[in-house]
Amino acid sequence: MNCACKAATADIELKRDADERIPLQEFAELREECLALRQILIPDEIWPQFREWHTLPDDVASHSSVVLLAFRRGYLPCITAPVHQHLMSSAGILPNVTKQYVKDLRERWMFDADPVKRNRLSRTFRGRLIELQFASWLEGQSHTIISLEATRKGPDIETLSDTGEANAFEVKFIGLGDGDFKVLLRSMGGHPAGGPVSLYQPINYLLFRVYEAARQLQSANGLKTVVIVIDELSLFRFDMQLRRNWIDWANPRFIAPDNDWNQFLSLQKRYPHDLADTILGIDSIKIFRQNAAFEFWLEKEFGI
Repeated sequence: MNCACKAATADIELKRDADERIPLQEFAELREECLALRQILIPDEIWPQFREWHTLPDDVASHSSVVLLAFRRGYLPCITAPVHQHLMSSAGILPNVTKQYVKDLRERWMFDADPVKRNRLSRTFRGRLIELQFASWLEGQSHTIISLEATRKGPDIETLSDTGEANAFEVKFIGLGDGDFKVLLRSMGGHPAGGPVSLYQPINYLLFRVYEAARQLQSANGLKTVVIVIDELSLFRFDMQLRRNWIDWANPRFIAPDNDWNQFLSLQKRYPHDLADTILGIDSIKIFRQNAAFEFWLEKEFGI
């Protein structure tokens, strides 16, 4: 990668003598030099609205662009490098990258008026970005990328390992849930915040995401791996249950499903009647956390 964004690794001090909460001018100058920013992440058609939105503070939820915060903190190459590497040439977007994939990587989630919906849309944006980041991580683990969902229908990532084995990966991201986000909003607004916490719903939700990924891997070739990436701020919801192995992966099933959980399942396009059989069709499950520096840390690994 030969781009100006590669050098954007310094933590930039907040401006105290202007109304910018983050250094927008410096970011705008870099954006002009970086094709990943200008053609995919923040293209010209959203840049004016993007810039205007960030000149005013979000007093309700303190939301800010993932890309801008990465620039502010010196982690921008962790976002732009995988985009350059997998989706672009020196001339621009590769011709085989699908239009939908490019559309999904436009960072425009913050434009929605509803902060709860913004939180939901930001999870979707990060989920798509994490697919590319994880592909780059795999290359650092001696995998050779063969193909990506960005360019064809199929698993998120297909690789050859250093021993020549074919692998298929499906990647799912779990960020801050709507319930936790609403509690955070009430607290930020100076109101009493809290409520009952279910130990079962988080691990059931993780199991459901594994099921979703396993379904998508059914027709894949090679070793099939489901990857769950949990945002570091949300790991506390799953940590104890994972450490104590609450899920029996030889006979996976939802634990103590209550009315709320059953209602959630009723809203899904595919009700998991085939939960166990589908999950038993994969080879392994890897659960990672991702921190604010976009690093992947393996928390748990299960063979099936």
